[in-house]
Amino acid sequence: MDVSQPLRDMIENQQDQQGNHENHPAKPYHQPGFGKSATSGTPSSTTSAAMPATALNFDGVGNGFRGPQGTFTVNSAPPDTNLAVGPNHVVEIVNTDFAIFNKSGSTVYGPVQINTLWSGFGGMCQADNDGDPIAKYDSIANRWVISQFAITSPNPNYLQCVAVSTTGDPTGTYYRYSFSYGNQFPDYPKMGVWPDAYYITFNMFNSGGNTFLGGKACAYDRARMLSGAAATQQCFDTGITYGGLLPSDLDGLRSAPAGSPNYIVADGAGSNQLAYWSFHTDWTSPANTTLTGPTTLATAAFTPPCNGGGTCVPQSGTSQKLDTLGDRLMYRLAYRNFGDHEALVINRSVVAGSSVGIRWYELRTAGGNSLSIFQQGTYAPDSNYRWMGSIAQDASGNMGLGYSVSSSALHPQIRYTGRLAGDAAGTMTQGEGTIIAGAGSQNGGLSRWGDYSAMSVDPVDDCTFWYANEYIPSNGSFNWRTRIASFKFPGCGAPPTPDFSIAATPGSQSIIQGGGTSYTVSVSALNGFSGVVNLTATGFQYGASGVLSATSVNGSGTSTLTVTTTSDAAMGSFPITITGTSGTLTHSTNVTLVVNSATGGVFNGGFETGNLSSWTSAGAASVGTTPHSGSFSAQVGSTSPFSGDSTIAQTFTAPTPTGPLTFWYQVHCPDTVTYDWGPTPSSTTWSLRLRRRLTSPSPRARRVGPRPRAAARATRSR
Repeated sequence: MDVSQPLRDMIENQQDQQGNHENHPAKPYHQPGFGKSATSGTPSSTTSAAMPATALNFDGVGNGFRGPQGTFTVNSAPPDTNLAVGPNHVVEIVNTDFAIFNKSGSTVYGPVQINTLWSGFGGMCQADNDGDPIAKYDSIANRWVISQFAITSPNPNYLQCVAVSTTGDPTGTYYRYSFSYGNQFPDYPKMGVWPDAYYITFNMFNSGGNTFLGGKACAYDRARMLSGAAATQQCFDTGITYGGLLPSDLDGLRSAPAGSPNYIVADGAGSNQLAYWSFHTDWTSPANTTLTGPTTLATAAFTPPCNGGGTCVPQSGTSQKLDTLGDRLMYRLAYRNFGDHEALVINRSVVAGSSVGIRWYELRTAGGNSLSIFQQGTYAPDSNYRWMGSIAQDASGNMGLGYSVSSSALHPQIRYTGRLAGDAAGTMTQGEGTIIAGAGSQNGGLSRWGDYSAMSVDPVDDCTFWYANEYIPSNGSFNWRTRIASFKFPGCGAPPTPDFSIAATPGSQSIIQGGGTSYTVSVSALNGFSGVVNLTATGFQYGASGVLSATSVNGSGTSTLTVTTTSDAAMGSFPITITGTSGTLTHSTNVTLVVNSATGGVFNGGFETGNLSSWTSAGAASVGTTPHSGSFSAQVGSTSPFSGDSTIAQTFTAPTPTGPLTFWYQVHCPDTVTYDWGPTPSSTTWSLRLRRRLTSPSPRARRVGPRPRAAARATRSR
């Protein structure tokens, strides 16, 4: 690594931009069985609502774009349009240049080739200008990150070149790094900002670029890169079944919870699936770094467009079709911590009726760093083709979605839609706006389009969406331009509603029968909340009870939940729900109480858990409320005739040689019932079994079987 000169003082590395045009070859990956669903996405209905108008709407880097450092001429396709937004600047980066704008849309630096940033660095990062670029704003540290790969020469080393600004000024100096991937081609890199690392994903290919080797997820040592120290990476391969991985990318003023993993999401291995991994990085002890997964999430049925992601999008005035890149999820996996929940949004293109629409998902975190699909929908309000989307959420939970639109009657356009946080789940309700209606179609045998676009949220107000994508100004090839626009939902940024959160620690406590323990309940005021929060605790099983030291808290405060148990308390693991209520506001948190036997013996002998926990059952067996003592008993048999045995059984250890073995049962109708106690060969292990057998006098007249009720109350050893 090293430190660059101030970017504003660098002169662009000159290369012949009038040379041969390069059509970056498509690098599809193939998944076994993927894309064979027979069910298409369901188009959403249109609404009369109108998207807010764009606040700014101006040309970004594209053919003929002019700025302080000169004029840009397209020499490759597609543009790989990407942008990042900071407090005072917008950085847009494309193949193979970038420019820096102020928040009024004026160019303050550029366009310059991306490898200008590595002037004086030496090696491939300085010599090559190969693209697939990413620009990020790290809102946690107020820094900028710019990255592209170096794959031209000298091989066999393939590099990812990464620069991190030393301050919040994107025109200043940068710490510069290169990370090697040996002789494997790290295609389609996608980066996410996270508290413990800059996470990046790739589609890995062989050195010839024609054999897919699988997905790869890596973490760069963010803390060291922010200080200019030597930095390493830690990587995992996901195998050839998975590609198009995306790392979670932080938006908003609230960071991810301490210790939270980065979430990696991709299409699943089969139809109608998402897959995700939890990436936990330990920079102190790298051996403890883990990538856990994949875990599969079932989605609503969909069919990838263009026979699995190929070329099928029509344009006006030409037979040339465009590529949807519909074999993968689209950048970004935008993450936001709302305080009471964590959400991630993502999109892809799918078949929608006779055309193509945008399938979008909102995922939410759950216990154990798991993810679930909170809502999903397909935006396809008419027969036009919509693809190449990017989606994000603002501070209020509203969503902004930008994308390309085309049809046989339309030149490719850039449009946007959205939804408000309270809108019906699975719908984009706010209509559709147009950022620019392209005046031309792409021809010349060039099918590649976009590769990705970018929707970002302004970190200043946490409400303004900024979107960048490509369009064509006139019929032709290698003449693309990009457009940058901003918009904001009117309700975002209003003073947040006063609220509170509730938590309890520790999350789990273990005791023996007759013992006790405690939990600390914490109530935290949010957004100026000052009300009274009333506390209750519920979920205690037989023999357990709890008392709160304070049954109400003003604003913020704590209360201690003290739990006691009797000597015959129900054994097992039980959730206790602690609820806080203030007027119409209600929030809950759960803790776990584990009650173990004080002396050993039958577990859940009185069925105090209300279920057959720790018992093995067969036939007809359940728990009822006709007890010998306590609240429950087991029912073996059925009130409906059937043929066969019904049993419940448990093997247990009796640690002391005193006390009788006691067993109660009650027969509800006459029939053949057997019940016994029988020792196993072990001198300290016993087996308890209650069995009921129904015998029918004839096939035509079956009796209703008996319903023995059983409760084991004591144990014994040999």
